[in-house]
Amino acid sequence: MNFPRRPVMIVATVVTLLLAACQVPAAAPGGDTAPGESGEQVELLYMTHNFEPAADLNDSLIAEFTEMHPNVTIVYDHAPADSYEQKVLTAYAGGQGPDIFWAGDWMMPQFLEQSIVAPVNYSAYGVNSASEYAELFAPNSLAPFTHEGEVYTGGLSEYNTFSLLINIDHFEEAGLPLPSTEEPITWEEFATIAESLAQQDANGNVTRNALVWPFTSGIWTVLILEPLVHQLGGQLIDPETGRPDFVSEEMVKTMQYVQDLRFTHNALDPAIYTGLLDDFGNGTTSTIIAGPWAISNLERINPDLNYMVVPLPKWANGERITTLYAWAWFVNPNSSPEEQEWAWRFAEHLSANAQRWWDDVRYVQARLVETSTGEAINEYQVSTEPLMPVFLEDYNYGRFQFRSPHYFELSDIWTRATTRILEGEDVMTVLTDAQAAADAAVD
Repeated sequence: MNFPRRPVMIVATVVTLLLAACQVPAAAPGGDTAPGESGEQVELLYMTHNFEPAADLNDSLIAEFTEMHPNVTIVYDHAPADSYEQKVLTAYAGGQGPDIFWAGDWMMPQFLEQSIVAPVNYSAYGVNSASEYAELFAPNSLAPFTHEGEVYTGGLSEYNTFSLLINIDHFEEAGLPLPSTEEPITWEEFATIAESLAQQDANGNVTRNALVWPFTSGIWTVLILEPLVHQLGGQLIDPETGRPDFVSEEMVKTMQYVQDLRFTHNALDPAIYTGLLDDFGNGTTSTIIAGPWAISNLERINPDLNYMVVPLPKWANGERITTLYAWAWFVNPNSSPEEQEWAWRFAEHLSANAQRWWDDVRYVQARLVETSTGEAINEYQVSTEPLMPVFLEDYNYGRFQFRSPHYFELSDIWTRATTRILEGEDVMTVLTDAQAAADAAVD
């Protein structure tokens, strides 16, 4: 397969990028007298969001690293994903920022503005420059983490797109044909399908949702809804001016669609939502929009779940665009030189284990490695997971989230607007209020 090259913000897919054979140089810290080599004790605070399969693997990798380097102690702190970024920022504000941590690509503008991430110590990866370092990763995958020629991440812990996961039994019970695994259905078609999938009691109250997402999470609002805006040709943020636009034609159409799912089609009710994967695993929703990472947890929640993955829907007259986002490892520039040195070495250890991140967590990563069987990591993913080809194809159409140092304020404004719209308020009135709040946030 020939990997398509796309503009920076529409990143080249993992599919063929990771097919390229790549020999990763053995990690070697720079210099003959790297800090800590003499056995000086170092303690690192490592923070991530709380995803059980990932936390388990992190525990294992920490144990391995500290066994190899007994002078290093790693304190591992993981918090719920919905509050994680704010916890990191609060820790920095209190002078207790982690030495090494996960964060999403959408935080880079704020990180750079506040100078709270360090440029990569390339020697920890056995290379000497940004260009050599970039060769360790899929082309363009480091673009969101690069500024003025310097890279600011020690590797991508997750490199994700979203596809549509559907409960096969629910489709068959409703007499619905299963969607294609090659061509996306339209959002217009999905609305009709959702009406058939949802269930209501005698009073018309929804008892089974057709689609859910974490309705009160700002990040999830963007991940789920921004692709619909992009598909119509819109953008939340003007990339040249940084100004938000909550009242564009594309935004209005997207949010009217969301309201119609709730009230016209009676296909969802946030009141009965308990959790994305739990609801899908226990059958209280028929579809979710998620990434490859969902597979491992769904196996834990319900190993008998009968589901499949199909392409993310698109508007009938819109462009096929999916979401694309990455979580990555960062190092604190305010940590001591010794702590930074060991943090980079630990980041190298974490990012060098792409096969285990796939086997144990179903995280797709952008570092180009071979597996223990000598396969390119992407070939290995396809051979070990029948659901993976659809996700890999959706990577081709991925676009990163909007960029703004005001990401949290703006995503929160969008989430509050979504809540009001799902409660039945007039869409244009709500979005006009959102525009005023967004203007105030960026001024």
